[in-house]
Amino acid sequence: MYWRDKQKWVEAEPTATTLGDRAFQLGDGVFETFRIDNGAIRHGQLHRASLEAACDAMALAPQDWRIVESGVRKLMPGSGVGKLQVTRGPGGRGLAPLSDQQEALYLQFSPLPEAPDSVRLAISSIRRSTTSLAARYKTMSYADNLAARREAVAQGADMALMLTEAGFVSGGDSANLFWIRDGEMFTPSTQCAIRNGVMRQSVMHWAQAAGVEVKESAFNPDALASAECAFVSNAVMGVTPVAAIDGRVLPVSHDVLEDLLAAAL
Repeated sequence: MYWRDKQKWVEAEPTATTLGDRAFQLGDGVFETFRIDNGAIRHGQLHRASLEAACDAMALAPQDWRIVESGVRKLMPGSGVGKLQVTRGPGGRGLAPLSDQQEALYLQFSPLPEAPDSVRLAISSIRRSTTSLAARYKTMSYADNLAARREAVAQGADMALMLTEAGFVSGGDSANLFWIRDGEMFTPSTQCAIRNGVMRQSVMHWAQAAGVEVKESAFNPDALASAECAFVSNAVMGVTPVAAIDGRVLPVSHDVLEDLLAAAL
């Protein structure tokens, strides 16, 4: 892991300052995960906009994306996965807002994992709130997503499918959800406690260019029963077919999905 000093990126070691950071103490920060291809951030401008929106929602200072890009080029000239963290900085105990917050910026890298051929979803008992910042942005507090994933794995699935408090489909614990029926694509709207992920945006741009209509709305889980196929998307996995939802097997091949996979977004 690297920490941004005033002028350069330096290797970060666990220190009292790091452990006293409100991100560590309270989950008070945001992050952005992205793929790196030959030292360049894939879909960099979409990730930049995503980070800016998260910082604004959390009242964190905007970050200079050029510093992030130059850091990635220097520290990870090959390919892999990058994670950028913006934290509130040290602030002592308690929840009171800081009068003089000093945001900290961290970068870490890991190898690109092999994408699964498909994933199995299990509907989680944990519901998402449509007003929750943790549902709409990548905050440093992932308690609900972690608990939902544990629950899904215990049921023999790979990823949790989460619903809103009103019972509408939201998405995967770490991915957006799409399904296809009658040549049209469906996905929960941004009012359904989802993060408008970078890969979600890329899929929708691809669909528009390919002439595939995308319908965004609040859908009951019953809507998935008529799906001809489904897939999840995120910046690391890309597009991954869904093989089953709550044990109901789904086809992992479809003309529209095959075209989308071939686009290698």
